[in-house]
Amino acid sequence: MIKKIDHIGIMTNDLNESVEFYTDVLGFSVSGKIEMAEAGLSAVFVEKGGSKIEIMKFRGKNVPKRSEVVKIKIGTSLIPINDHITFSVDDIEATVTQIKEKGIVFQLEPIQLEGGIKLAFFKDPNGVLIELVEHF
Repeated sequence: MIKKIDHIGIMTNDLNESVEFYTDVLGFSVSGKIEMAEAGLSAVFVEKGGSKIEIMKFRGKNVPKRSEVVKIKIGTSLIPINDHITFSVDDIEATVTQIKEKGIVFQLEPIQLEGGIKLAFFKDPNGVLIELVEHF
């Protein structure tokens, strides 16, 4: 039976840019690399706190732009919701400040919702929506 999520895979058009984003901006560490020459695939695993992301690049093929199918209203912002990754944080305001210092623009600044959570959203270089959540 299923025990847990092992990793999340993200396709990219620029492997180096994506690895730099997850390591330099979000503080992940590279934990593995795979070269599948026959398949034309290069992959880098980044890991932090037991969370693993596989960033993949196919040589000679570009990933289409991610669609933003649905937009939801949170506070005064309209947020496009598509596939996304959510990271739990201890202090959302401090985390947002640290990430902004690295040049990242947020689609949603921290907002408190009912049920004891605060959220914030931004995108990675591939258009993947990243959600930060603080439970209190």
